[in-house]
Amino acid sequence: MTTNHRFSLLLLCLASIFLATPAEAASPAVIKMIQDKAAISMEKLRAHMIAGDDVSKIVPMMKNVKTLADKGEFDAANRLLDKILVSFNALEMPEMPETAPVFINPRQVTVTGYKQSVMEAFITGDGQYLFFNNDTGDNPKTDKDIFYARRINDVTFKFMGEIKGVNSAEVDGVPTMDRMGNFYFVSTRNYSKPNSFATLYSGKFKDGQVSDLKAHPEVSLNLPGWLNMDVEISADGKTLYTTQTYFGDGAPPKQSYFQVAHLKNGKFEIDSHSNAIFNHINTADVEYGASLSSDERELYFTRLSYEDGGKFTNYYATRPDKQAPFSAPKPITAITGFAEAPAITADGRLLYFHKKTGKHFQLYVLERAEN
Repeated sequence: MTTNHRFSLLLLCLASIFLATPAEAASPAVIKMIQDKAAISMEKLRAHMIAGDDVSKIVPMMKNVKTLADKGEFDAANRLLDKILVSFNALEMPEMPETAPVFINPRQVTVTGYKQSVMEAFITGDGQYLFFNNDTGDNPKTDKDIFYARRINDVTFKFMGEIKGVNSAEVDGVPTMDRMGNFYFVSTRNYSKPNSFATLYSGKFKDGQVSDLKAHPEVSLNLPGWLNMDVEISADGKTLYTTQTYFGDGAPPKQSYFQVAHLKNGKFEIDSHSNAIFNHINTADVEYGASLSSDERELYFTRLSYEDGGKFTNYYATRPDKQAPFSAPKPITAITGFAEAPAITADGRLLYFHKKTGKHFQLYVLERAEN
């Protein structure tokens, strides 16, 4: 039997598995979604087999989709198809160039005069300030609030207090700012239908205070349970990177994916190519905590997978220009444990992240290795 004949028989077998109607009842929309993804997967498998690519790890996953559907585990089957498509995307994406960033030498950062958690760090473009929020689990227990500290050196900052004008009785966090002082953050202060379930706010930062606060409902999905959990503004202030995150009945988040929007006439519009830009990044897992290099060609983020009891992994991806899709991501191997939100400095030299150490989240920093 020729190799092509064996491939044809395998494809025929998989097609019969994938395209059959699930044995147990499900909504027509779910069945259609699963079958559409299965059909795309079959076409990708055919192309990669003809090209001689190694699909040995993908074929067993494809066979398992029908097994899950027969058990009535349609959500699991759908998630597995998402992973299958991501695996095909990785085959279709060229390897990262040898100049891809590598970070080494993790060191703990001290914020003098401050003893609670340091999370969601952001280093201002001039390198002089650290913006961050605390944790809802801090003792005494509080909502999240936003603070800042002045830089002394790479591993030492002096606590300056809360950033005035942004904190509320609800959760406030994930600060970011462009080089013109336009300050963005996430807050649940007015998470309601009349406010389009908006959680993204902005204002003008100066001398530790934010003024002219306004909401940005234009980037909200305007659906209960969904919110913009994270935000990153580009250095030039023209592009916004945020998440659409589903909490359902409460934490932890159930889904989260990245979108990109551009500033037009004072409001942000979701890029029509957003899905393509994050095609290799968004998965069935929870993606969040984006940080962009100043030229927007490097992306750093965290992925939470609920398999095996939950796992946090931090990644980076690159692209040739800021209109192109990001590459398939690779893990930042120097970040381990319960760690999140890698934040790159404007000069690209340092990468900060927070990590659970004892009762609190501590800030750490990595330095870029010389190529």
